[in-house]
Amino acid sequence: MPIEFRRITPVEAARSAVIIVQAYAEPPWHEEWSLENAASRLNELATTPGCLGLAAFEAEEPIGFAFALPHTSVIGRGLHLAEIAVLPNHQRKGIGSSLLSRLEIEARNMGYLQIWLVSQQSGRIANYYTGNGYEPSRRLRVYLKRPG
Repeated sequence: MPIEFRRITPVEAARSAVIIVQAYAEPPWHEEWSLENAASRLNELATTPGCLGLAAFEAEEPIGFAFALPHTSVIGRGLHLAEIAVLPNHQRKGIGSSLLSRLEIEARNMGYLQIWLVSQQSGRIANYYTGNGYEPSRRLRVYLKRPG
C-alpha cells in the first residue's frame, strides 16, 4: 500500500493519538501516555496558530506525523519541531526521515530560517537527528523545574 504524505487536519490529528501512545511506549522513551493525554497534546499542537503539521497516511489512516510551531528568535523566523512519531510497525522504513524532509521543504518555502528541537543528547534518537543533518547546539541546554 503506498504511503501518502500531506498536511494533517485537526480532525486527523485527533485520530493520531494512538501513534503517541504506541511509539513512546517503545525504547528508548518507555513513556506510558494515556490516550486522553496524547489526544490533548495533538489538539494543542494542531490548533496552535501557525502550526505546520504533516503526516504519513496508509489507506487514509495516519501512521506517523511531525508538528512544528513558529518560533521567532534573534536570527528571525524559525520552527520548533514539537513532536514527531511513527507507529512502531512502520519505523525504520524512512517515514520519519521523509516527514522531516518534507517539513524542511515547506519551512524553506514559507521563509523559515531554521528548525530546532529538543531530544535525547545521545543514543539512537540523537543518531537519527544527526543522520538527518541536525546538529547539537553548543550553546543551549534544557532546564527543568517542577512547580511546587
